[in-house]
Amino acid sequence: MDALPAAPPGATPATAVLEAVRPRLGSAGVLLLDGRSGSGKTTLAAWLGARLGARVLAVEDLYPGWDGLEAAAALLAERVLPALRRGEAASWPTWDWAADRPGPPASLRPGGRLVVEGCGALTGASRALADAAVLLDVDDAVRRQRILHRDPPEAMPGHRRWAAQERRARVKDPQPRLADLVLRGGVALPGQRITSAPALP
Repeated sequence: MDALPAAPPGATPATAVLEAVRPRLGSAGVLLLDGRSGSGKTTLAAWLGARLGARVLAVEDLYPGWDGLEAAAALLAERVLPALRRGEAASWPTWDWAADRPGPPASLRPGGRLVVEGCGALTGASRALADAAVLLDVDDAVRRQRILHRDPPEAMPGHRRWAAQERRARVKDPQPRLADLVLRGGVALPGQRITSAPALP
């Protein structure tokens, strides 16, 4: 198996994040995990979900296309999380990215721990419906390198549109003030070499 790439300097160990959020979630808590594109949200969500026994909901599944960050954040806070909090199944329309049009509906049953990951997961409205929130704050150069490695060249125009939406969202909802943990430098999974690890509050 290939070794994991080195984490950015200052990355926080994922094990420390797990220890910090686990007590806040109880048996059926909601964890919001946000950060700009390329910050490592999906990787951390999968790692945490497996160790918390939690399901993972990707906000990407709620986006109505490349211009849908604000709409997805509203859908999460006004429809999906309230339904789950009431003990009801949540449903939403999906997006067919290949065809660039609406796709079939999706749904999620209530019960158990839930990790919600993606740009738009953490807003003032969604934070009121969750038990913990983590923000990944990763250097722009690191994020760009990850995006270029991960996504095909034809996706780059969409990423530029997306970056503008991310900037507007952070002005509307100052996420560092909403998060319980701000991971400056991102996160390092077990097996990744890191330079240093700041203490969690």
